[in-house]
Amino acid sequence: MKLKALNRTVGAAVAAAISSLFSASSTVGAEWSNSAGLALGSYYSTNICRAETDEEDKVVGTVTPSVNVRGEGARANMSLRAAVEYNSLAESSVECSQGGGFPGIDQLEAFVPRIDFVSEAEAVENFLFFEADAFAAQNAINPFVAGGDDNVNATGNTNITYRWGVGARIDRQYSERWTTLLRYNYNEQYNSFNQVLGDSQEDRVEIDVGMIPTSSRFSAGIRGQYSEVTFEQTPLQPEFVNRLSSLELRAALQLSRTWQFNGYVGEEDNVFLSSSDEIDGSYWDVGVRWTPSQRVTVDAGYGERFFGDTPRFSIDYRHKRTTLRASYRKDLQFPRDIRAPSGFDPDDPLDPGLGVPGEPLPGAGDPTFLGQSPVLNEIFTLSYLFSARRSSFSLRASDSQQTRARDGSVADFQTVSGTVSRSLGTALTANITLSWTQNSGGIGVVTEDLVQEFEAWRVRAGFQRQLAQNTVLTFSYSYTDQTSNASFNSLLNTFEEHRVELGLRFDFGQ
Repeated sequence: MKLKALNRTVGAAVAAAISSLFSASSTVGAEWSNSAGLALGSYYSTNICRAETDEEDKVVGTVTPSVNVRGEGARANMSLRAAVEYNSLAESSVECSQGGGFPGIDQLEAFVPRIDFVSEAEAVENFLFFEADAFAAQNAINPFVAGGDDNVNATGNTNITYRWGVGARIDRQYSERWTTLLRYNYNEQYNSFNQVLGDSQEDRVEIDVGMIPTSSRFSAGIRGQYSEVTFEQTPLQPEFVNRLSSLELRAALQLSRTWQFNGYVGEEDNVFLSSSDEIDGSYWDVGVRWTPSQRVTVDAGYGERFFGDTPRFSIDYRHKRTTLRASYRKDLQFPRDIRAPSGFDPDDPLDPGLGVPGEPLPGAGDPTFLGQSPVLNEIFTLSYLFSARRSSFSLRASDSQQTRARDGSVADFQTVSGTVSRSLGTALTANITLSWTQNSGGIGVVTEDLVQEFEAWRVRAGFQRQLAQNTVLTFSYSYTDQTSNASFNSLLNTFEEHRVELGLRFDFGQ
């Protein structure tokens, strides 16, 4: 265990050194933009433990410094968005009778980080590239009980996930039609609550050799990937390894500038613990892509894998004031990848960033099962943004139906959130957010006594007042009503909370 800890420390140091080297040497003459901020918050909660009975009120103070750095050069680029929130709750004497997100565990965190980092450097022109990325954010230990959505509560249902990765790729286009891609990535993930969630490392290889799909009327190629994930020993399980690999033949028929038919057929070979005898085999997919303009892309398809049919759909629409993105798919995923997605796009207008001003530092990633067994994830997502001169409206929705391979446990995570923002003058802005969340899941063969579930409604109204060029005053009120009809955990999931926030934010430009 000491050797593994040393390897993790050395690996993290090497990744940081490589990233620093890329940023320092490869981006000489690059265009840099950076900003920083400091937020001071004071939150009053009428139910800090989020309990159905014996409610306790509490005032919590937070200090949140943040930074945003971006550099772009001819042969390298990097983006960093980071913040860390300190709150006074972990140092207080408050105790909640219901415990944390796992029996016997009360995981209060005084410091909660949020990091999104990506970088790329071109080592050999048009041939060899190096990549590095990092991620850190809080999430719920147990997504079926209260808490975990932010750190301004005393439920103790808080886990912090850290992830870093380094890799290299050979990306060579030999002509207008032929290309070769070979990528290797190594990444590690740690969880502050690793007694159950565990730590892990992954080696991943991807290859794609053939014709560029849009280069001619007909194109074809060979594509493959290999992933080996090692999960470290925990008090509940020994060390074990999962492997996912596939090799496929892809083809595309470009009928016109706007229409393309595509498909692939392949074979996969997997190694993981499952309640089913079928965990790999042949697979196929056929689909169509429609691009009527540069602003619209629609993809749809249908196929089959060892776990059944695999319909898919996605739409991406961008206009001057409107951005819409929606997708549906069924795929086999590790909980580690659901909890901590890799990479981020700093130019994505639908990225929520560090949340609404005045709110506690938000978590990231999506809810999933405890443990490491792969899950079949049938997921629908929708993101919409409309921006006008003085008003904006955003909507985010998702429905993730997950089936755990190890024992057939099922879970459904649903959420919808909408925010309206309106400028009331040169220095005053108001916003209102309404959100709904429903998480439900069963243990093994689902029975009424073993179902975990809750439904939560939350409304928040806030104001932002600009006091000076770089100083903003925030004030908000929120109300949360969460209920549960499951006898298994209703006491952990039924509560009401009123929260009032008053804060100051100082912004420091470039």
